[in-house]
Amino acid sequence: MISGGFMTKISNTFKMMKSCLVVLRKDRELIFFPIFAAISILILLAVYNSLGLIPTEESEVSAAPILILLFVANFFIVLFNSALVSAALERLRGGDPNVRSGLVHAIKHIHHIVIWSIIVTIVAILIAIIRGDRRERSIMRELFASFLQAGWTMMTFFVVPIIVDKNLSPISAIKESTSLFKKTWGDQVIANFGFGIFQFLAIILSIVIGWFFGLFSQTLGFVIGALCASMSVAIIYTLEGIYKAALYEFALGEKPLEFQQEDLRTAYRSKAAAYS
Repeated sequence: MISGGFMTKISNTFKMMKSCLVVLRKDRELIFFPIFAAISILILLAVYNSLGLIPTEESEVSAAPILILLFVANFFIVLFNSALVSAALERLRGGDPNVRSGLVHAIKHIHHIVIWSIIVTIVAILIAIIRGDRRERSIMRELFASFLQAGWTMMTFFVVPIIVDKNLSPISAIKESTSLFKKTWGDQVIANFGFGIFQFLAIILSIVIGWFFGLFSQTLGFVIGALCASMSVAIIYTLEGIYKAALYEFALGEKPLEFQQEDLRTAYRSKAAAYS
């Protein structure tokens, strides 16, 4: 009985991912948001490296530049994720989004995005402190840190949609996201698991493709494998953003376009019951 229910939820997640693909096919430019985030972080790392601010075995760097690096990297991730969710919400509400409209809408909430990026950075640092240095890590500390990280990720699942949709402060958004989490936590875990499967399979396939071309040229194999992996991660990240926007819409009692209402109702039965 448990196994059947689990497999049903996995099946529902895959059905919803197909609906996400429908949205992505209509708005292929949405994939640029995770690509922009990755490029921004790479440029940031290049600048830091040129200034000698990245610690190595031969040199140490003070904590301040590293903290700034973490914050700016998180800021880019949150900014472009906010733009992605904004564009997805626009499409699900009958609009015709593009890269510009997503970014413009996200920038309107830049003050909340900055604060949320600070919070995300602080939490990441605290979890890293709990884990401790590699030489000091224990199984219990690793499990505790992983548990906290998973709980934090799930409870803040809807923070970005709430910020860009309702213009709430990050603290208020966390409270509302936590409220939604209490009603949907089980299926949310299954959804994350489903996307994780796709990401794992995409990476494996990219490695196989890279290995095949590497038989002719190691450089060619590395380049093609890296490109395939990068595009796969970008596509799945975009699908997750669309998925999150659709679930947020349904959580509000709305009927997101492009999605089969029955799929959403099945995937989030507890939420459907609350709004029926």
